[in-house]
Amino acid sequence: MKQEEAWKASQSLAGTARVFDRRLYLATGVLALLVVLVGFSHTFYLRAWFDVPPLSGLRYLHGVLMTTWYALFVTQVLLVSVRRVDTHRRLGILGALTAAAIVPVGVATAIAFIQRVRGNSEEAPVAAIIAGYDFISLLIFALLVGTALALRRRSDVHKRLMTIASLSLLGPALARVVSDELAVWLTDVLVLMPITIDTWRHRRLHPAFGWTGALVLISTRGGVHIAASSQWIDFALRTFS
Repeated sequence: MKQEEAWKASQSLAGTARVFDRRLYLATGVLALLVVLVGFSHTFYLRAWFDVPPLSGLRYLHGVLMTTWYALFVTQVLLVSVRRVDTHRRLGILGALTAAAIVPVGVATAIAFIQRVRGNSEEAPVAAIIAGYDFISLLIFALLVGTALALRRRSDVHKRLMTIASLSLLGPALARVVSDELAVWLTDVLVLMPITIDTWRHRRLHPAFGWTGALVLISTRGGVHIAASSQWIDFALRTFS
């Protein structure tokens, strides 16, 4: 009888933990999607109501891909919450294809940004800095998503890697609302948020959150210094202008 009661108690605790995890990842996904929608509302989603420069086809494609990614992230969390794992896995193919397209399109968009302002002594260096930071962010995103897909059968690892990968790309959206420097700091805060909550709830730091969090924090700090270096700026302007 005592063993049965202990088993029921353990099952109850496990169920409570699963509910908590679903709510955490859903809230994180919704927050990330809201950041994107608000950040790019002026220049993309609601651009018809504002006097903004026209967008190239490449930038439209970039916007569609990023919107698709964050909408998929929320949808995938919801599917797991309602135990539609079969649909979650099928939709994961679209997520993998979207991630695979985001990286080259993001790189091309950053290069096009430098080319648009070439010849402008004030804007060109800034464009090179932003592009350098974007390159590093996309590299980290590709690494995290690729690892998450490879470990998709390890659900505890997979969902944590996908979460951090999604949060790591929020810098450009945040930079539309606050300064570039503050956007970098806020990206770090958003990355640390689910890690902190998850660690508090489970009373331990999950290894997947540990190394991914450290990787993103190091890359954001290091990315700023690398992108702002005179060596990178000179290289980017010579190569991409």
